[in-house]
Amino acid sequence: MCWAMRSLFDMTDQVDSMTDAVDDSLKAAVIQDAVTPQLVEVIGKSAAELDNMRKVVLTEQSTMRPMLTQMNELGRQMMDLGYAFDSSKNDEFFYLPPEAFDNPYFQIDLKYFVSPDGKSARYMIYHDGEALSPEGIDHAQAYLPAAKEALKGTTLAGSRVYLGGAAATYWDIQDATKTDLLIAAIAAFALIFLVMLLITRSVVAALVIVGTVAFSYSGAFGLSVLVWQHFLGIPLSWLNLPITFIILVAVGSDYNLLLISRYLEESKAGLNTGLIRAVANSGKVVTTAGIVFATTMMAMLSSDLLSVGQLGSIIGLGLLLDTLIVRSFITPAIARLLGPLFWWPG
Repeated sequence: MCWAMRSLFDMTDQVDSMTDAVDDSLKAAVIQDAVTPQLVEVIGKSAAELDNMRKVVLTEQSTMRPMLTQMNELGRQMMDLGYAFDSSKNDEFFYLPPEAFDNPYFQIDLKYFVSPDGKSARYMIYHDGEALSPEGIDHAQAYLPAAKEALKGTTLAGSRVYLGGAAATYWDIQDATKTDLLIAAIAAFALIFLVMLLITRSVVAALVIVGTVAFSYSGAFGLSVLVWQHFLGIPLSWLNLPITFIILVAVGSDYNLLLISRYLEESKAGLNTGLIRAVANSGKVVTTAGIVFATTMMAMLSSDLLSVGQLGSIIGLGLLLDTLIVRSFITPAIARLLGPLFWWPG
């Protein structure tokens, strides 16, 4: 009986617990019923946002697809570039892609700048100023050493480099003129010295003649530069230097040789007396010849060619300087100062 009552009370407690649980479930259901519409609304918005996101991703994918293709192509070109640099053994940043040789416009210019065997190339160099000016000619002198220096340490080291063009051509002419003038000066002075030595039998007299001839030419050319370039503002032609040198050296040595030869003949009467007689006897003839020759050369100033007029003026000034100053004053003064030493060792 007691056990039955106890079981009844236990069942009653369980029913109460279940009732409380059902009440809680009902409350939760009420809350869920209120929240569910809001949740449905949020899920709808999220679905719309996800749909927009899907469209953006698809758009980016369609945009990136050609870029990926280009990146792959660029990567392939970079690999080709790396292989080309590695095979060339050159650290210079110059690269010509193989596709360039398929360009028809490139093929037109290729034959003008690259030889058919591919072993020679031509480069075009442009000046900032006038190529034929002295500055342009001097500027061209730096091209060849710079090109040879650039080839050092590369696969082209040891290659032959040539320089052409107007500036380079005149540079070669200028360099050849300097070399030829130096050779001509050495040969002329050496021959004059030997001839004077054989005639006068005096080393000092021969040296004096050579020295006065050199002084006469230097003075004549210096006066010409002063007149033409500084007074008139007209540069002298480069041809005048070697041509006038040969003429003035030949004529000047003849005039001085005539004076020294007459001095040698008259020196038997005494050095001072012989010098006076030599200057007096040869002065009229040599002076007249020099003035006539100089006047004739000065007549070349009437030429329409500027270089011809400059040539005549240089020779005319040189003859007047040699005739009126060097032969008349400088050479006799040197002979008088040296005295017997002038004829050493004769």
